[in-house]
Amino acid sequence: MKIMVYRIKGFMLPMAIFLLVILSALVGYAMRLALLAHMGTIQDVQGAQAYLAARAGVEWAAYQVLTPANMQACPAAPAPFTINGFNIALTCNRTMTQDQGNTQDIGIYTITSTASVGVAGAQDYIERKMTVTLSRCIYNDPAGEECN
Repeated sequence: MKIMVYRIKGFMLPMAIFLLVILSALVGYAMRLALLAHMGTIQDVQGAQAYLAARAGVEWAAYQVLTPANMQACPAAPAPFTINGFNIALTCNRTMTQDQGNTQDIGIYTITSTASVGVAGAQDYIERKMTVTLSRCIYNDPAGEECN
């Protein structure tokens, strides 16, 4: 019997090493999944923040266009500015048309706001673009009839 005991001795060492390797691989995989989930959450939050930054740019331009005291032309687009780390670029295009009775000029404004953070092409690059179309009656004669 004593010979059998010496022969079996050390059999558990390869099994323990195998289990350690398998468990460490599983832990590494679980950590990778957790990291990817965390990165996805961060990108979701930054995407929402980029959307709100783009919306803020649109609201600024809409205020400039729709304020009666302002000129009827598109406001001069400010140099790209930053809100909470997001770069905002604005564009505005105006098209003039008349109503069906050809009595009033109507300005149709297309405002595009693009908010981005990071370097284009990078894994963490986030960009949101918002386009809004507004219309406004243009007063040809301030002393005359008001727009309807």
